[in-house]
Formats: sequence, C-alpha cells, structure tokens
Amino acid sequence: MNTLQLQTTLESGLDGQGAAAASLGILLHMSIFRTNFPAEDYMYTLLGLHVLSLLVTAYAYWVIAQFSLWYTIMRVGYLSFSFNVGLLLSISVYRLFFHRLKKFPGPLGLKLTRFYDAYLAAKDVQYHVEIGKLHDQYGDFVRTGPREVSIVRKSAVSLIFGPQSKCTKSTWYAQVSTDPKSCSIHHTRDIDDHRKRRKAWDRGLSVKALGTYESRIKTKVDLLSAQIGAHLDQNFDATAWSMFLSFDIMGEVGFGKDFGNLTTGVEHPAIGGIHDSMTVAGVMGHIPWLLNLLGQLPGATSGYTGFFKWCADEIERKKKIWDANEYPEDIVSWLLKAYKEKDISAPPSEEALHQDSRVLVVAGSETTATTLASILFYLAKNPAVLAKLQKYLDEAMPDGPGDWRYGRVREITFIDDIINETLRLRPALMTGGYRVTPAEGIQVDEIYIPGDINVFVPTQVIQTHNRYYEDAKQFIPERWTEKREGKGADGAPFFPFAFGPYSCPGKSLAMTSLRISMSTLAQQYDITFAPGETGEIFEKSARDIFTTALPPLQLQFRKRA
Repeated sequence: MNTLQLQTTLESGLDGQGAAAASLGILLHMSIFRTNFPAEDYMYTLLGLHVLSLLVTAYAYWVIAQFSLWYTIMRVGYLSFSFNVGLLLSISVYRLFFHRLKKFPGPLGLKLTRFYDAYLAAKDVQYHVEIGKLHDQYGDFVRTGPREVSIVRKSAVSLIFGPQSKCTKSTWYAQVSTDPKSCSIHHTRDIDDHRKRRKAWDRGLSVKALGTYESRIKTKVDLLSAQIGAHLDQNFDATAWSMFLSFDIMGEVGFGKDFGNLTTGVEHPAIGGIHDSMTVAGVMGHIPWLLNLLGQLPGATSGYTGFFKWCADEIERKKKIWDANEYPEDIVSWLLKAYKEKDISAPPSEEALHQDSRVLVVAGSETTATTLASILFYLAKNPAVLAKLQKYLDEAMPDGPGDWRYGRVREITFIDDIINETLRLRPALMTGGYRVTPAEGIQVDEIYIPGDINVFVPTQVIQTHNRYYEDAKQFIPERWTEKREGKGADGAPFFPFAFGPYSCPGKSLAMTSLRISMSTLAQQYDITFAPGETGEIFEKSARDIFTTALPPLQLQFRKRA
C-alpha cells in the first residue's frame, strides 16, 4: 500500500474504521484469550503493544492524513473505544453462553467479571459471609468468577490441597508480581521455585530452631502479662494487645529485634501503616491484575513505606554483622544464610529476600494475633471452659506461675483442643487459599471441574457446616478429643494451616506462641467481659481482608487467688 492509498484509508469514514477496530477486538479474544493464554503473565507487554498501536495510529492520522491534533485524538479515541467494545462484548458472550463453566450456578455479575467479586468483598468487608450466602442459595458448587468455582465439599479439600494434588497456585497470587524471581515464597506460582525455597524456611522453623525461640516468646508473653497486671479490673482491649504481642514475637523471632509495642503500649508506626492499607489491598486483591497495575503507580504503596523500610534496615544490619560460622538466631538469618551461601533454597534475588521478610512478619503476626484474641473471647464467653483449662494447668504446675514449663504445657491436650476449636470457628484466613486445577481438570464426587479453572474451598463456610459438625456453630473444645466421634470432628474438613506442598511453614511456631500465651494468661488470671461488653460485635464484625481484621474486644483480667 503506497502513501496515497494509506492516506485514502485513513481519511475514510469513522463507521468503517470503528467496525474494523471492533472486529479486531473480537478476533483477538477468539484467537488468543480463549486459548488459556496466561494474559496476566504478559499484562505489561500487552498493554505496551496496545499503547504503541494507538501511538502509531495517531502518528499516521496526524502526519500522513494531516488531521488536526484535536481530530486525531478524537479518531484514535473512537477506534480505541470500538476495539474495547468488541473485545468486551466477545468476552461477555463467551463467558455467559459458551464458557466451560456455563453450567455452574452463580450470580450473573460473577459470571461476567471479577469486579463484581470485588464489590462483594467491599460490601461490609465480609467476603466470607457473602460466599456463605451464595452457597446457601446455589448449593455446594458456585461460580464465583468468570473462571472460578467455590466448593463446599469435604472431598474437594484433599484434591486441591493434598500432597498428591496436581493443583498449583492461581493468578490470585499475581497481585504483587508475575516474576517468581522477584516475589515472596508466598506469591511465587512456580512449583519448583516454591519447593526449593521452602527448604530454607523449614530449617528456620525446625524443631531445633523452635527450641531456641521458646524462651524469647515466653519473655514477650510475660511482658504482656505484666501490662495486664498493671491494669487489673480495668478495660483491656484484647484485640490491640494480642496484635502488639504477635508483632513483637515475630519481630524477635523473625529478625532478632521486636517492634517495642508491648513496652510502649502503642502500635509501632510501621505496623499502623500496614493496617491502614490492608482493607484496600484485600478488596482489590480480588482483581489481581488491577492491584498489580495500581501497585506500580507512584505513592500507591506509601502506606507500607515505614514497614518496608523497617524490614530493609534490619536485613542490612544483619548483612553487616553476618558470621557464616554462627548458628542463625532467627528466621531471616536462615534465609540470609541460604542467600549468602548461594544455596538452591535461597530467595532467587535481593528483592525476593526483602519480599520474604515482609511476608514473614505480616503472615506470622496477623494470623496469630486474631487467633489469640478469639481464644480470649471464647474463654471469657465460656467460663466453664476457662475453669477446666485452669484445672489442668494447676495439676501440671501445682506451684503456680513460677513452676511454668513449656514441656508440661505441651502435654495438656485441652490447650490444643481450644486452639483447634477457635481455628475451626474463626480461621485466620476465612475464605481460604486459591488454587488452579491442572489442564486435565479434577473430579469432585459427581461433579467434573474443567481444567485451567481457579478453585477454592471457603475455610469458615465448610468448617462450620452442620453436615460435618454436630452443633457446628457452638464452641465445644471437647469435640477434638473426648467427644471427637459424637461431635463430628473425626474426619471432618479442617485445614486452618492448609496442608500439602503449600501448607503454612509457620504452623509449629504459631502453635507454640498460642500455647505459651494461653497457658501463661489462664494460669495467672480470670478472664471476663468488661462491663457493657457482650462480645456480639466482636463475633459478628470480623472483616475479611485476606487476613482477618477484628474489632476491639474489651475484657477484664483479675488475679487468680
């Protein structure tokens, strides 16, 4: 095509050019996006090509056709609009009438777009409640996104999370980065990368390493106990102080330096920035590609700046005092050891090391804090359970708090019963982990789930289902031991830490922290609701922001006679 022909084409009517642009959008969807093409992994490339095509078109209109600047902008805008209308129309028709999930029930909005999913997540910020309502309305299998299915079946748990599962992490984990060399172990979707990096984490959380952390955890719990002792018979916000404790523990165990929350009684500014930003990130995380894009904007992560700097400064401090002959004193030192020695289990880059350090603190602190606050809530609400726990503690350590020993605490199975029952009713991650099925799909009982589909099991919904647990909504710690068969815990779905290759590496550390905290406080204090506190708001107003955000819980502690 010569310049004259090109000029004639450029000067032709808008209707024909708009139709051609719309057809191109439809063709793009039919030829590429319907072929399981991992668009999220090439998002920036696709956006760059789109912008480049608009610039080239604008250049042609302005230089070759010699249109005015305003008319050029109008024409390019019209073509871009037509292209996107064609693309979105093709996507919508396909998702509603031809998609491999078309037979799965669910709201129209969820079949069309993840933006509706984000709307549900933002609605009262209780996504777990909305998912529960959808299952009540549509059954055990609900289409919760254009290519996502939520399942409430016990048989699905092992298929998705089990050690023999062929499922891998989904595009939900692409919200930070699509490059496994620059993201945390939590967000990497590369199976081999995750398997290798997990080894360094397992060393830092081994039985031997945990043995070196126990006394340091107990020191932090004793600081909390001292603060409680200074406020006897006064209102005490269990939510805030559980958070102070957990972050100080993870600072100490993770970096060898705490945040000073328990000493000052004030939340560290770096932590405050995280909490101020978590809600937006939790909601927008339902549209991972958009959160990824927004995260690149200047100032988008300003709320995390203080926390990022705290972690980065501590890593730099550790590098300066690094001694390869010393036994690592904390988890980050284990990761740094692998990184320095170029072990295959090391974070693959400096950025990945920093990402791992941040995940360590947030994931380890938030989840343990909400669980401890919920345990204190149930102990205050169920005095008989607290009395039974105190009886076991007194029998194991008859000389009182001075006789406290973690070895004796571990032998009290009722402590783990209380922890498990709390995690069943109020899991730290209420909605559950996301996975994507393999190319060949999976069979869940009588239902076949097609390949390359995101699937997840909503943790709280299935763990409080009457089908699997008798008196499912009641707090009954005994269901885990003496009443295990009668109350339905035997064989029922329960996976607060997940399991299989993507199980939480910090499970043992979390259980250790909770055992030490609960036994120390229950041995020394009686726990009740503060005057005017019923616990109803605390129980019903938990916000689902991937982790769980709890409202204040006012308790009173009284020294035991």
